[in-house]
Amino acid sequence: MAWVQTARPPIAAAFSEVSRAPAGGADLSWAHPESGTRAAAFGAAAVREGPSLRGALTDLEMPAGAPAGMPGPWFGFATFAGHAGREWAGFPDLRFALPSLLAWSDGGRHFLAAFGEGAQRRLDAARTTLDDARGSLRPNPAVRVVTAAGERERWNGLVSRALAAIRAGTLEKVVLARAIDVEADAPLDPRALLAALEARYPTCRSFLVRGSSGVFLGATPELLCTVDGDRVEADALAGSAGPDQAETLASNAKEVREHRSVVDHIVRALSAIAERVQSPAAPRVRALANVVHLHTPVTARLAPGRGVADVVAALHPTAAVGGAPSAAALRFLAEHEGLDRGLYAGIVGWVGERRAELAVALRSALVRGRRARLFVGAGIVEGSSPDAEWEETELKARALLDALGARP
Repeated sequence: MAWVQTARPPIAAAFSEVSRAPAGGADLSWAHPESGTRAAAFGAAAVREGPSLRGALTDLEMPAGAPAGMPGPWFGFATFAGHAGREWAGFPDLRFALPSLLAWSDGGRHFLAAFGEGAQRRLDAARTTLDDARGSLRPNPAVRVVTAAGERERWNGLVSRALAAIRAGTLEKVVLARAIDVEADAPLDPRALLAALEARYPTCRSFLVRGSSGVFLGATPELLCTVDGDRVEADALAGSAGPDQAETLASNAKEVREHRSVVDHIVRALSAIAERVQSPAAPRVRALANVVHLHTPVTARLAPGRGVADVVAALHPTAAVGGAPSAAALRFLAEHEGLDRGLYAGIVGWVGERRAELAVALRSALVRGRRARLFVGAGIVEGSSPDAEWEETELKARALLDALGARP
């Protein structure tokens, strides 16, 4: 069957169910293995970029009559702090695209959609070349960690400065990040790394963003938000420990304090644009293969006239990746962290007609040829120590290091 759209807005589109969907070479891929949902976006029939995240998300034209359950059709990403440096050459700071071709799977069924001029022709061509679109995955070569001289001392000093700001009353919490560089004997296959992450972390949202000179990918446990009509859900995910400490995490005063600041930030942010903002009184423990987190889902009903753009503008960046108060934490990071975060701790995902699923880009890596830069962070509050927070980042880094098979 095929679906063609001719009414306003003037976006031609075609849709078909297929026996299988192309997977290789996507410009942006998105998956939640636990639910059986996958999507791969190829090319761009329309693009929204620019300095304003709210403006870009407000300006997304939607094809009429899109099939129920289709993710997107707009897929994209935005940086953590609005601007990335030279480390991220080849990646825009903000980009949401209506793909020329969208492939997705849901519950074992596979679908294709094409958008823009020549949509039906492009759809027909894709249906005849599915076998050619699925390249085999190369096993990743031997990978080793490249240790940066003085990195531990730099981290200790950074945490100490953060604790001094907290004790002075300037900050309540700040999330510090660091990078871990790895090098392989041959070019890395980003798709093989992503497949390994999906196998290890099926409850996470995995993503891959292809830039002109590299690939950014990860498997994140944290959703910024899901939006369905006027219903919003946001994740408060903060407070971490090793799997062997799962039973005591919820009673750890320092971790609970760190978590509470994130919950409070999300509740305040949503209260400005929504009604009936609700969250459980106590957090749950969310267990992953390498780490456990405190998790509180926050739900709300949007006020009339509010939409996805308002939710994203209110929440991003959350206290789980920036800190609290937000403006003071971001100033501290700009002045002291010394790390070009780029897309790390930014947002990635899809937006549709009054619907969205957007994640915080954590447990992630920037891959270029034989090299990859992994990003990890830890929340600093009163009671934190440089050694304990270093160990937390080491714990979180295992997600990618194990998937790479990296050695010291």
